Amino acid sequence: MSKKKISNYFSSQKTLNYINELNINGYVKVDNFLKKKYVKILLKKVNEIYSKSQKKSYSGIPNRDIEDKIIYNLQNKHHLFNEILIDPLVKKISINKLNDKFYRYLPSTVPNYTLKYFNARSSGKKLDLHIDSYFPYKGDQSIMMQFAIILEQSNKTNGCTVVVPKSHKSGKYTNRNSKNIKHLECNSGDLLIWDSRLWHGTTSNLTNKSRWAIIMTLGQWWIKPSMDIVRGINENIYKKLNNQQKQVLGFCSIVPKDENDRINTKSGYGDIKKKLGDYNFKN
Repeated sequence: MSKKKISNYFSSQKTLNYINELNINGYVKVDNFLKKKYVKILLKKVNEIYSKSQKKSYSGIPNRDIEDKIIYNLQNKHHLFNEILIDPLVKKISINKLNDKFYRYLPSTVPNYTLKYFNARSSGKKLDLHIDSYFPYKGDQSIMMQFAIILEQSNKTNGCTVVVPKSHKSGKYTNRNSKNIKHLECNSGDLLIWDSRLWHGTTSNLTNKSRWAIIMTLGQWWIKPSMDIVRGINENIYKKLNNQQKQVLGFCSIVPKDENDRINTKSGYGDIKKKLGDYNFKN
């Protein structure tokens, strides 16, 4: 287990309060989540990565993202980002909200949810209200959540997150004319968490400055990620991961090739390979 502590300490009672707010309103703001030292380190790393990748062109980018600065697949860019995957507060909230209670291959005290996407983003155009759960539904059970770590101050002028409180249990797709909008202005180092059913978006960035945030989406293990994370990881990153990080990245829920490979679609730490090459992904 990694001993690097990049976030501040939060008591069990505070964590329960955050979970309660998530249940009621569909979102919660955690002030001063990230240690100031690591805000600077991560922001510097994001800017370095973006400066090297901004000339690349990607197919399939939607029009709403054209003016945004985006870095995809942070889990494969630097190991420090993967420390966030097993942050104590992130784990406690995610285990409570996203763990499959019938997952028998791992103890209930460790994650069995998985990463869906892990990007860095600086707002450009206004992002209309939307949901990220693929479909709306009523009920208490969450299947996906977003964790947004704010690296630069965000406000109404430079593209802060907006939400419609309690909309996560409406069972409806978004009403983009909704007047019940709350602006979530944040300082660097703050953390925003929301249920993926929540109606949310951003304001336009009217400045010529960046407003970087790290966006991590976690969900129940059976929901496929937006990209093939396990086959996209590189050996240098893989060898630095501990079992919990590998599990969150999807290495305990790789779909078997056929019945001769494996029958079960989920597994435990015992099925994790020592080396990335042992998976024979190319075969």
